[in-house]
Amino acid sequence: MRIRVLALVCLGAVLAGCGQDPEAAQNQLPPAPATPVAPPPASSDGTSVELSTSPTLVKIQQRRKVRVGVRVDAPPAFLSRDQTGDYQGFDAEIARDLAHRIGLAPTDVQFRRLPATQLRDAALSGDVDLLLGGEADDPRLAKVGPYAITDTERNLVIKSDDRLLAGELQRMLDAAVADGAWQRAYDKTLGAAGIQARPGS
Repeated sequence: MRIRVLALVCLGAVLAGCGQDPEAAQNQLPPAPATPVAPPPASSDGTSVELSTSPTLVKIQQRRKVRVGVRVDAPPAFLSRDQTGDYQGFDAEIARDLAHRIGLAPTDVQFRRLPATQLRDAALSGDVDLLLGGEADDPRLAKVGPYAITDTERNLVIKSDDRLLAGELQRMLDAAVADGAWQRAYDKTLGAAGIQARPGS
């Protein structure tokens, strides 16, 4: 009996020394695993698609139409309309090739024939996305190209505040030369009319 009492006293001392109640110890839940902390969102450094895409190209793709300003007095080999109202000529071929490279169909080009006095205002106001064969005679306009060199240089003209568009259009013009699209457009139009021309790049 004395041994049993002594054992119980020792057990109580051990438990008291640990500072734990055996019943409480049985009812304790295991510690919850540590919750991983999610890393903070990466700060934008200007390389996302949204920040590195031309706003003009975004608008063109959203409306599914590229609006191209052309001179009403353009030589027929560069631009003319057939009996059905379709546009023909080198500039028309270049415009459709650009539309294709943007991700549109050739029929998604909307030509706007403009007198020389209205070209600048149409580009600046956003009535057209680009001009073919226009003049960048205003600091708010910029030239891309040339897309053809004959007796003069023919350039694309866009608003100068969209540098990303300028870079994209230049890459498209370079690609048209590299993959033969420029030459096919030339052979079909200017070449057939006996007009000498070469690409600008």
